[in-house]
Amino acid sequence: MRLALIPFLLLAGCAILPSPPPTQPPPAYAQHLQRIEQIRHFALVGRIAILTETKGFSGSIRWHHHSEGDAIAFYSPLGTQVGQLNSDADGVTLTTASQQTYQADDAETLTQQTLGWSLPLHGLPDWVLGRPAGQDAEILAWDEAGRIARMKQSGWEIEYPSYHTTSGTSLPSKVLLKSRKLDLKLVIDDWQTDAN
Repeated sequence: MRLALIPFLLLAGCAILPSPPPTQPPPAYAQHLQRIEQIRHFALVGRIAILTETKGFSGSIRWHHHSEGDAIAFYSPLGTQVGQLNSDADGVTLTTASQQTYQADDAETLTQQTLGWSLPLHGLPDWVLGRPAGQDAEILAWDEAGRIARMKQSGWEIEYPSYHTTSGTSLPSKVLLKSRKLDLKLVIDDWQTDAN
């Protein structure tokens, strides 16, 4: 009888163990975040790779982000433009290389319907800068310079393997995003921001 109670006692003991305290941000994080929070507009040139269970895409990207919306051009590995995504207050438009135009209320729906994978444009402008989009992010780790190394937000796991400094501002040079259905890798070769 006593032996039969042991598993239940062990489970009860596990239930009352305190959870580990949340990781505290390093002092340098506040200064870094304050710097990148000044950025309202940016342009980047880089390379992108997207992988789903059934589809994949790799090529280059040119992205202009401003307060009114985004303009993102996708190129094949050979440099041919394969699509242009534009977003503003009225919605999102995708124009293909053959000049076919598709529209939707948001980029996630539009890219899923036309390309077979969902681009998380609702959070991506913040994530690509190395900051959370809003207040509900779970930051898992910071690097030695106080920059985010890993976080979770809106069903995405986001990693920052490397940063580089452009005109005194430290910005990601590589961003890895992973959701249940999609892996996205973005390597940024050139940044232009209004904080430069």
